Amino acid sequence: MENVYKLTEEQKDQLVGQTWDGVQYFNPTQDADGNWFISVEEVNGCTHQGANEWIHELPLIPYNPVVTEFPI
Repeated sequence: MENVYKLTEEQKDQLVGQTWDGVQYFNPTQDADGNWFISVEEVNGCTHQGANEWIHELPLIPYNPVVTEFPI
């Protein structure tokens, strides 16, 4: 099972529109449990000055994807 880093809604709001490596933007997303999260790659590659102090201390949680069934 894949893991992701859990965000509070306030942390999510701080990251929206910000780049994590100077090029790629953070992509906070909600899982099936309503948790906001970012990927392991975003955290490991983070060079953003404002987030780098706290982002590496986020809790790691199992990823629970939202499943959407489309009619056939």
